Amino acid sequence: MKTISRLLTSALILLASITTARAINPQKEYTYTPKDFGIEYIEDSVVTSDGYRINIWNLPGTEENGRSVLIACADAGNMGQWLGIGATLCFLGYDVWIFDYRGFGGSQDFATDRDMLYHSEYLRDFEAVLEHVAVLRDRPVDMLAFSMGTIMVGEHLRQYPGRKSLIRSCIMDGFISDPAESVRILNKGNDNGSGSDGKSVQLPATPLLSPGFRPEDISVPMLLIHATEDTVSPRRLLEPLTTSSLVTLREFDCKHLQAAFTHTEEYFTALDTFLKAH
Repeated sequence: MKTISRLLTSALILLASITTARAINPQKEYTYTPKDFGIEYIEDSVVTSDGYRINIWNLPGTEENGRSVLIACADAGNMGQWLGIGATLCFLGYDVWIFDYRGFGGSQDFATDRDMLYHSEYLRDFEAVLEHVAVLRDRPVDMLAFSMGTIMVGEHLRQYPGRKSLIRSCIMDGFISDPAESVRILNKGNDNGSGSDGKSVQLPATPLLSPGFRPEDISVPMLLIHATEDTVSPRRLLEPLTTSSLVTLREFDCKHLQAAFTHTEEYFTALDTFLKAH
C-alpha cells in the first residue's frame, strides 16, 4: 500500500499540469514507469489499422478476478501520469491495461496539432488496443476513461452498440459527452472566440460524438464520475444520460479529473463496487 500511496501522491502533483491543459499536450518522456516502483508489468504494443505502433503496459492483477480494465487516458502527458490509478486497480485484483495514443509516450510519433481538443485518429488507437486485450484475454473488457478518452469510448459505443462492442462496462470520469459544447465553453471569454489565455481550442474536420452522446447510445452499464467544479463538462450535459437505467452517477466535490486523488477511498470503492456489480 505504501507504493500505491506514493504513486497517487506523485500523480496528484502531476495532475496539476494535466488539468490545466486546454487541448492536446503530449509528453514523450515518462516521468514514471512501473519499474520505478517495483510493480510487475509487461510492455506490449499493437499496430493500428493505419500502421501506427501503440505502446501498452499491462499490470497483471495481484489476484485474478477474471476482469480486465483498460484505461483510456486524457489529453495531456502520457500513461505514466495515470500509473497510480492503474496500480491501485491492479492491487484490487484487476488485470489492468494502459496505453499511449500516437504521439504520446512510447507510441509512434505523430504530427500533433496542439490546438485540437483531440485527433480523430485516436479512435483507431483505442480500438486497436481494445481488440488486442479482448482477444488476448478472450473476454470483454471493462473501460475506465478520462476526459478526452471518454470521447473515444463514447464514439466506439455509438458505432458498435451492445454485443457488437468488446466492452463489458464503462466508467467515464469527466465525460466529454458533447465535444462541440465543451469547445464553446473552453473558448468562451474573448471577443475573438478564444479562451481567457488567448488559446483557441478546435475540433477535427470530421468530429467524433457529433452532435453529442445520447441516452439511446448507451448499451452497456455505465458509471459517470462527475466533479461538482467541472467547468469542461458541466452536469447539465450529463443529465440526459441519467435517464437510462444502465447509468449510475457519482459526484465528488472537486475539479475536473481530481476525484481519484482528492477522494481516493470513496473513488476506488465506487469503481470496485460498480465493476463487481456488473
